[in-house]
Amino acid sequence: MLMNDKMNELVQFSPYAGRLFLETVSGETNKKVEHENDVHAADGANRTMYAYAPKSGCPDPKQAQVLMVLRGTADEASAQDALERLGLRKLAEEEHFLLLFPNPTDKGWNYKEDPDRDDDMEFLGRCFGALRGSKGGVNGFNGMVFYLADCEEASALLMTMAAKKPMSVPAMMLGAFPRDYSIPADGKNVEVAACICGNEAAAAYVRNANGVSKVDDGVEYGVNPNVRLLELRRPIDKITVLYAWHKVFSCSRRWQNDTYGTYQPRTDFTDRGFTVHVKDASLGCNDNFPHTWYEYIPPRLRGTKEKAPLVFYFHGVNCVPLYGAEQSGWHDVADRENLIVVYPAPAVKKAWNIFNDPSLPSDFDFVLALIEHMKKVHPIDETRIYATGFSMGGMMTHAITAVYPEIFAGAAPCNAFDFGYFRKPKEVYAGVVKGADTSVMAEFSRQHEMADAKREAIDYRMPMFQNVGFDDALIASWPITAETNDVRTKTIARWLEINNIGPIAPDENSLTGIASDEGFYEDSEQRIYHQRWHSKDAGAPVLYEMMTVKRMPHAILPLQIEYAWNFLKKFRRMGDGSLKIEE
Repeated sequence: MLMNDKMNELVQFSPYAGRLFLETVSGETNKKVEHENDVHAADGANRTMYAYAPKSGCPDPKQAQVLMVLRGTADEASAQDALERLGLRKLAEEEHFLLLFPNPTDKGWNYKEDPDRDDDMEFLGRCFGALRGSKGGVNGFNGMVFYLADCEEASALLMTMAAKKPMSVPAMMLGAFPRDYSIPADGKNVEVAACICGNEAAAAYVRNANGVSKVDDGVEYGVNPNVRLLELRRPIDKITVLYAWHKVFSCSRRWQNDTYGTYQPRTDFTDRGFTVHVKDASLGCNDNFPHTWYEYIPPRLRGTKEKAPLVFYFHGVNCVPLYGAEQSGWHDVADRENLIVVYPAPAVKKAWNIFNDPSLPSDFDFVLALIEHMKKVHPIDETRIYATGFSMGGMMTHAITAVYPEIFAGAAPCNAFDFGYFRKPKEVYAGVVKGADTSVMAEFSRQHEMADAKREAIDYRMPMFQNVGFDDALIASWPITAETNDVRTKTIARWLEINNIGPIAPDENSLTGIASDEGFYEDSEQRIYHQRWHSKDAGAPVLYEMMTVKRMPHAILPLQIEYAWNFLKKFRRMGDGSLKIEE
């Protein structure tokens, strides 16, 4: 599988592109948290690294890969040598990834973890963190930071990182160890994607940590089939690096949605048959504003006249649609369930206009225009249009379904609540949107007014599947108390009222602190807590559900999307605005 997918638009171009340049790596970790793409590293000594950004450009940071090459010396000549000897310049230009060459200290790599020396595992974390705001002007995603050992000491350091700090190692390539090195006995035995060259001890550790579900074309797939081990009986060179890139690195992505993260499948969007619209003004909305979106129609539906459900997935702030696609996996659900998915992008600043603020193009109008467009692309079952999204995309989900309940048959917001209804535009945009000009924004939320007007005009119900992370420090950590009165409790209370369920009630025995008609764990390890609320309408239908996942920061699991679809697919929005439930 080749992951050089041309649908990942090249948007990052460094002023130093095409040549090595020296970057400063501060000993003080960047304290500004960047949720979903943060780096966790301790402070240490001020150091340096060389970097190489390809002339061909890199994708958006959330889709960009970073390869760190650990060589034995700190001079520029050794970085230049590795760049050419291992074929990395040509590979980076073809595959559009960023190269970093962290510089060891005069004493070499601290693979023995000498406490009197700088901790190199923390230093490598700071190397990634230094990219944000650096002079190179190119960044990548923390779950696609890959490591290549170009000396024995570096192989030992990477093995120790994989054993002790597996979250920090999405994928690695290493060779022989120094004679005085042994794999730490206290290793956590956690899965890691790896290419091992001529090192049986390292391969045995990784094989034991990953487990083996199958072997295909020399690649060992772990119990989680998205984790790969490639063992080669030859040294690290231009040929093995190329092989490792295509068989391991380009196929690996480690999302930070559990204690040690989770490997999820990469998507070749071109091969899957996505349709791309980048800066397309053909919709005619927002004064012919050039909007961006991606469509996915499953193979079984292509060329047919079979009506299909339509799902919108709104990505988070500072993200892009293809990132949201890989994050959620809605297109995989589409293949199985015969539904159509649209992954749109906000009009400006990678942030949804959840307030429908007149100073920005209307993302509400954009969605309405997209619905009309999709009706022309393929027959759409207009009774089965659904909205879902993550983070600010979850806020958009709350907003669009509150304003247009007659269109949407259900909603599944993930890790977000209705900030567009309960907050002012300036408050939200100033905090989450980079470079937003809040001076031109309204002092009130038009979404709030529109939602209230629709509520007065229509006594509707809106099936709602709310996903939350138990440890989501950005939006809200759980449980709540009887005194909690914030945007999440207000949002839940509002939807409970709309769905004729009743007021929100505290329950100190519940994982979330909120009482529900049903509360149960979906799994034997009791990580996934599922709650249900029944409407007081005839038949007592379940119209509100919430899934809370332990060990979950500001992130989601594809499993949550599966549960959300199993809830949503039962509901239809009929032509008169009423709701039909099909069990």
